[in-house]
Amino acid sequence: MTTVLFHLHHLYYLPQFLPVAQAMERDGNFEVFYSTVIDKSCNDYEWSRKIIGDLGGNFITANNEKERIEKLKGQNFDVVVFGKSRGAEKFCNSSSLAVLLYHGIGVKSCYYTDYNPRIDVRYVESQYRLEELRRRNIKTELVVTGFPKLDPLANISVRNYYFDKYQLEKNRPTILYAPTFYPSSIEVFGESLAEQTRDFNLIVKLHHFAWLMKKYQHQRELWQTLAQKYEHVRLAPVEEYNIVPLFSCSDILLTEASSTAFEYLATGRPIIIADFVKLRWKHRLFRKQFERQRLDSAIIDELDFAYHLEYKQGLQDVLNQAMNDVEGKKQLLVQKRDQFLGNVDGKASERVIADLKNRLNN
Repeated sequence: MTTVLFHLHHLYYLPQFLPVAQAMERDGNFEVFYSTVIDKSCNDYEWSRKIIGDLGGNFITANNEKERIEKLKGQNFDVVVFGKSRGAEKFCNSSSLAVLLYHGIGVKSCYYTDYNPRIDVRYVESQYRLEELRRRNIKTELVVTGFPKLDPLANISVRNYYFDKYQLEKNRPTILYAPTFYPSSIEVFGESLAEQTRDFNLIVKLHHFAWLMKKYQHQRELWQTLAQKYEHVRLAPVEEYNIVPLFSCSDILLTEASSTAFEYLATGRPIIIADFVKLRWKHRLFRKQFERQRLDSAIIDELDFAYHLEYKQGLQDVLNQAMNDVEGKKQLLVQKRDQFLGNVDGKASERVIADLKNRLNN
């Protein structure tokens, strides 16, 4: 039996890991474990333990981070799967196969700069991504598999389930608003987003940090208030840690330049990107430097598959354009899906496992 550890730096890595872990359990040749960083700045550890426990997973507990690291090394896993590679050597032994299944596919430059020589293999979404990583001198061995997080989209349809769960009006189109935590459009939109979407169902899926970190609690409190005030607004609870099932019940995505914009390409449905965000003062003063350090300019240029919203007051016009011109960007959406997501047949997890088995047997 091959022992595998899925190392979660944060709970929001779990949707990327879970399809692979569950496929391993169905395979019958793997024993799967999970562990989450114990970080005093947020409560990810406790939420991860609860959610993984509810799923029936083997969660490795500890009283503190030092004890957790000792436990992980002591179990000497055959395979350790990471969502980012920084510090990977601390959590696995020299004999472990270290795997990077990167947690996001968005516009941040860290997608291309995440490199740790301890990682043995990195699974990537598409040939385009592989070539870009090689062009930027990433030395890790790269294998194209697709994006496991999206596997459930091809295998199940949960649209009716979520319409009932959130008591959505079935004769209205549904917007999924998925802002990131920082820099975010939440503070700029404010209540106007609820006001401008009265003819739609609006599901708000906040970033996990908005629920767990004090400095973002104002985002959570705003939408808790608005969900009470507006009958068409639904706020996904913290337990709804995986955004992918919500793709199935939505007709359009509203976000910023983020991983979610690329993930939603798998649906072929319209995407609106809010080009305005609220920056901290230090980032306003040095905006170009901030954007250069944080964002990958080449990827920003690829966001032409989306409708762009320059001012919050223009949302209704852009929504009408996106809903009424579905055919206008249809071909481009397919092209960008193939470019960034690769094969979205629901079998990315199977390809990861097949490659792992081949490595372990050689």
